[in-house]
Amino acid sequence: MALPTEEETPDWPVQATEAIVGFVDNVKNKTTKPATQATRGLVYGIVIIALGVPALIMLLAGLVHLLNYAIPYGVWLVYLPLGLIFSAIGLWAWRKRVS
Repeated sequence: MALPTEEETPDWPVQATEAIVGFVDNVKNKTTKPATQATRGLVYGIVIIALGVPALIMLLAGLVHLLNYAIPYGVWLVYLPLGLIFSAIGLWAWRKRVS
């Protein structure tokens, strides 16, 4: 009985390695990637809120000061339209609530 030549022997170590790597990649794509994407979305959302809320507050304060400077009759005339706008937004949100 003659020994098999190199062409006849299967390359089983390479096949086993490719099977293991394929299995690990499959598990990684089904577990780690969704968790990473969810975490990334959560972090970006927190950063946007953490930067957006103070920016909105500063913008509103600047708007009040600008309108107070432009309208000479007192700050109450500035608060009136802003109060109406916020009241309208609040009423709209109140109607959209789920009971």
